[in-house]
Amino acid sequence: MKHRERTEECCVFVCVVCVHLSVAYNPSHHDASTPEIRLDRRYSRIGDDYETLEQVTEALVRAGLESSNLIVGIDFTKSNEWTGERSFNRRSLHSIGVVQNPYEQAISIIGKTLPNFDEDNLIPCFGFGDVSTHDQQVFSFYPDSCYCQGFEDVLRRYREIVPRIRLAGPTSFAPIIEMAMTIVEKSGGQYHVLLIIADGQVTRSVDTEYGQLSVQERKTVDAIVRASNYPLSIILVGVGDGPWDMMKEFDDNIPTRAFDNFQVHKE
Repeated sequence: MKHRERTEECCVFVCVVCVHLSVAYNPSHHDASTPEIRLDRRYSRIGDDYETLEQVTEALVRAGLESSNLIVGIDFTKSNEWTGERSFNRRSLHSIGVVQNPYEQAISIIGKTLPNFDEDNLIPCFGFGDVSTHDQQVFSFYPDSCYCQGFEDVLRRYREIVPRIRLAGPTSFAPIIEMAMTIVEKSGGQYHVLLIIADGQVTRSVDTEYGQLSVQERKTVDAIVRASNYPLSIILVGVGDGPWDMMKEFDDNIPTRAFDNFQVHKE
């Protein structure tokens, strides 16, 4: 699914990537790699044929998910410097100016669409892919790991930290997915939605043989498979020029999961 928010100079592509079948998580289970789960029949499967984020929200409500907890992850890899060549007038996608950049647009769109979906309005917000984290860790938007208070605070804090961040890489979604699983565990198994805003697909080296996965792809796949054992859905919000074709193929090759928690759709 694709949603476009146009301004005078750029556009944001929002690719919804999740369907959800609720999973009941047992926090007393000691093996975190294989948590005890059971399907909760109070919730129903959510389809993926949507035109807007509003339709996704409506589908979540119809399925019985009137509330959840949101987690946000922002991509700070170096490719953001050139993936705005067509969509952002050859500027970095993280460029701060009078006109909102694609990341600011995406945060604003999501903030208008999903604010009532978060129970406490406290949003854990993280960055990944910069010089301090690369493809290994994430950093919190607040140094003391405090949560942002609503999407206005997410946007304000984003603008504050961007000038100090050095973009790096490679791109891997594994660290932010693993952080989301940790948050779900600490919450006692409450349902969460992870929103990843990124400029492209997971890094695939030219040395990676056909039919094989790169290190970053393998770690991301493993994280997605593990995440399907938790009450956690993942939404990928794509900004910039892409490419996005490999993400669809990437999703199709993810092994069997407890529920289909990660899909990519592009019209």
